Order: sequence, then structure tokens, then C-alpha cells
Amino acid sequence: MTRYAINPPELKDARDIGYNHAIIDEKTFYMAGQVAMNSDSEIIGDDIETQARKTYENVEILLDTVGKTFDDVAKVTTHIVDPVERYYNGYKSVYWERFTEPYPCHTVLGHDQLAHEDYLVEIEVEVPITDADIEALTPNGDSIRIV
Repeated sequence: MTRYAINPPELKDARDIGYNHAIIDEKTFYMAGQVAMNSDSEIIGDDIETQARKTYENVEILLDTVGKTFDDVAKVTTHIVDPVERYYNGYKSVYWERFTEPYPCHTVLGHDQLAHEDYLVEIEVEVPITDADIEALTPNGDSIRIV
């Protein structure tokens, strides 16, 4: 089966630092953890609500690139610095903006720090991919590449 690398231009070019934002392989969508970073490598927001909103925007860009939406998400993994304080006080309201019944599975992990000291949240999602989804992909050599 063909393997695809997903790197939309609206996100920082992750290949510059050694990874792809997402890979589709064997009908599985693998996504790198997304953070509140814009395409110019600037961190957006210094509070959990602003960062969660930007992070979910980045997730949405990846989903849209492969023809999916938040309704297609089966599982969410969220990494939060100080979740006792920030999960219900900021993050959860943004989560409710993105998901409705039937809700995806959701795992929340607490951390002292993420990859950068200013990141407060990192999010990954898992999405089922069908043969029809793969056939609908249009590799363009940039945002969707055959690898």
C-alpha cells in the first residue's frame, strides 16, 4: 500500500526539524502532537484556553487536508501542563467547542513541561481511514506526498 506524508502549508514545515505532521499508512492516520504554534514558529497564547483553541485549529487543518472533520475523530490524546488546574479551567470548554455526541475516546496526561517551556497543551487525534478516503487523496508533492 502507498504511504502518504501530510504537511499542509498552513502549519510550520515540520520536515525542517525532522518529522511530518501526519502519515497515512495501511489505512491508519498517524498524527504528530500539535501545539499552539503558527507557521512562523510563533507560540500563540500564554493561557490554556488560547493555546488549546490554536492547537485544535492546527488539528483541524490536518483533518481538512485529508478530507476529515472532528466528527470523524475516534480518539483524542491531550497532554497538559498542570491538568489539575487547567483541564476544567480553560481546556475543557475548548474541547466542547470541537466535539459533540458521540464523543471520541479521550485520554488526558499531565506533564511538568512539554517540548518548549511555553507550551501548555499538545493534542493528537486518531481517525479511521477507508479505501475511499485514500482514493480521494490528491498528492501534490507538497502538502500531500507519496513517500
